[in-house]
Amino acid sequence: MGDLDDDGLARQSMCSEWSVAKVLGHLGSGAEIALANLEANVAGAEPPGPVTNPPIWERWNAMEPRDVAEQFADADRRLVESFEGLGPDQLDAMQVKLPFLPDPIDVATAVGFRLNEHTLHSWDVFAAFDPAATLASQSVELLIDRLPFMVGLIGRFAPRETRPAETATITVETAEPTRRFELELGDSAELRPVDGDSTTSGALAIPAEALLRLVAGRLRPDRPSGDVEPSGALSLADLRRAFPGY
Repeated sequence: MGDLDDDGLARQSMCSEWSVAKVLGHLGSGAEIALANLEANVAGAEPPGPVTNPPIWERWNAMEPRDVAEQFADADRRLVESFEGLGPDQLDAMQVKLPFLPDPIDVATAVGFRLNEHTLHSWDVFAAFDPAATLASQSVELLIDRLPFMVGLIGRFAPRETRPAETATITVETAEPTRRFELELGDSAELRPVDGDSTTSGALAIPAEALLRLVAGRLRPDRPSGDVEPSGALSLADLRRAFPGY
């Protein structure tokens, strides 16, 4: 992001309340918090609790936009290098504690959380300058099979009233890459891989990257694939309401 001028850093991102610089600051502070958490897990210590986050956010929020752009890249590099520095035994056996999850997760899942955040917020920046921007294809390949886990989390934390009063299930077929799921919305939100035939009350054909954006509240009408329309029990408005974004 070093090639952005001051006007570019001040531009409104796809996050309604954040400029481009604020998105970069969010990614930078997130990298710093994730690195401290990873280092504690590697050392066998208790990870820092949420109480340590506000001072980090305040420091990044107080930075000048140009400093944010430069320091974000450095914070991101240090986190990536720390993950890459883990040995085979650590990658296979280490369990990572995250403050927002009840149970530890493996390293691949922890990396997946960061990749998901980085991919979506990168789109928030790139799409501010390019109306045709889509999620990076390399990231989509890695994230699409982790989407059922993310949908389940959203179902746990999103208010019940965001989902239809009567449970409905539709078949979701993606392209690039090709996947087949069942999406159930009701008391919970579930996305289940389907290998064979599926009998549901509707269907949605959608690019995989657009499905990722839909679940993250980023399938805007004025952006690529923002006009896809499911058939049957659930409308696009129902889906957008069920996935308000994070």
